[in-house]
Amino acid sequence: MAEAKYVVGDHRNGDAKIELDANKKQFSGLTKEELMKYAEDPFWVRLRWFMFVLFWALWLCMLAGAIAIIVRAPKCAAPLPKTWYEKGPLVDMSSVEDYREVESALPLMEKSKVSGIFAFVCKDSYEVLDDPTCIDQFKEFVAKAKKFGIKVIADLTANFVSKTHKWFQLSENRSSEYSDYFVWAKGNEYDPEKPSTQPEPPNKWVSTLNEPAWTWSEKRQEFYLHMYGEDQPDLNFTNVDVVRQFDAVIKAWMQAGADGIRLQHARELHANSSLGDEVPAGGGGAGGAGGADHTQRAFWRLRHSADPPALDLLLAHWALLARSDAGDTVFTIAESGARPELFVLKRNTSALRPPAAAPLPLRDPRAALPLLRARLPRWPALQLTSEDGVDEELAAFAMLLPAAPVLQLQQLGNNGTSPSEGLLHAVSLREDASVQHGEYALAAAPTHNSSLTVLVCVRWKRGHTGYVALYNAADEAVRADASAVRSLPDALAVLRAPPAHEYVKDLLVESNDILIPPRSSVILSYVPKTEAEN
Repeated sequence: MAEAKYVVGDHRNGDAKIELDANKKQFSGLTKEELMKYAEDPFWVRLRWFMFVLFWALWLCMLAGAIAIIVRAPKCAAPLPKTWYEKGPLVDMSSVEDYREVESALPLMEKSKVSGIFAFVCKDSYEVLDDPTCIDQFKEFVAKAKKFGIKVIADLTANFVSKTHKWFQLSENRSSEYSDYFVWAKGNEYDPEKPSTQPEPPNKWVSTLNEPAWTWSEKRQEFYLHMYGEDQPDLNFTNVDVVRQFDAVIKAWMQAGADGIRLQHARELHANSSLGDEVPAGGGGAGGAGGADHTQRAFWRLRHSADPPALDLLLAHWALLARSDAGDTVFTIAESGARPELFVLKRNTSALRPPAAAPLPLRDPRAALPLLRARLPRWPALQLTSEDGVDEELAAFAMLLPAAPVLQLQQLGNNGTSPSEGLLHAVSLREDASVQHGEYALAAAPTHNSSLTVLVCVRWKRGHTGYVALYNAADEAVRADASAVRSLPDALAVLRAPPAHEYVKDLLVESNDILIPPRSSVILSYVPKTEAEN
């Protein structure tokens, strides 16, 4: 307690006051000696070390937790890079049998940035097993093509051999090893209304040439199957020895330097032990498309003479043989005709790389639109055709499709020596992220003051430039309104237009009024709408 003093003031007023000691001593903390005493105390030493270790342990735990969250948190995987055949373009040269003619076009294909070609190898794919001449010529051609940076895909046919081939001769004579190399059948009863004593074929199958698919062999006294010409008997792929023969063919061409295999006529391979009768495509005796009758293949549904269930396994087996340690290789089939492609039929075609679409005519954008939408999700090898068959403008449009564009040599340039500048510009877009990995939308855009439509393909990717290609298949110029197509803004910049067109590069045009000359393509660039990116 501080000392207090009672002081009496003026006694007449009764005043008084109490004074506390003003000189009270203030607390000034621990002295150095006292601090050192506690600092050296074992309890406080242990406490300080405990707090120090606890702080850094908590800090390290938080750091480890942050790293774990970053590493284990879900994230978008980087898109797989497109293969050389997916980027394309590919050129179909399989109809040219003279390698010298193809070699003369290699400089043009190099300038046009062609990544690969489908090449003819020999008339009989099995010839390579007996005569190495054709494979030696192929090796020389492949070496020249690779100097120009172009890969070669061998075009093969597994279905048949010539009637003069030794296998058929031995099979016709019932030689034990080759007796079942081909499809033989005894036939039905004689038709008494016909003068011939030859029995009736085992069924009414029709060949791809709209002729009877069976021919009688006097020597063997049985019918043999031919889905193509009478002089091209079909091999029997239910026989494992026949499968092994074609295994050897694929291995031979791959070892010769081929970068892949394309099979012609694969859907007619006979790998079905059943020879059941076909039924009309329309049901109830009604025929198929185009008013076909029973003597035509289109009349029938083709459940037994095409697309056998075992075909999927055969293709998967051969796709493995066509692989190479040197890089990505092609294994696909050639599609043709009006029937849906094999991969569109929901068959197991995962072995095809890439899946193949039949040539698609673009005479009517409205008719072509559903066909494209059904095929493009698989990024197929796709050839677009017009009424003329060869259309450079259509080739430019194809460069924006999510597909491997297949072209004819004539589409690369008019003079056959230098590529078209317009096509080159379109081909360069195949390397763009919006084309390789972006979204796409297809539409048939209306035109002003006309009932015509134009085909529109839009490509965009978040954070990248968007592109739109429009193709006018009509014989007159049109002004298209593409403003309703997904992701397109009001203003577009011209990127590529036909020669002698009024558009110049980078000219801004409105998306609801795009002038397109007859039988031409226009490609424009734009900044995608935010809602489309999201």
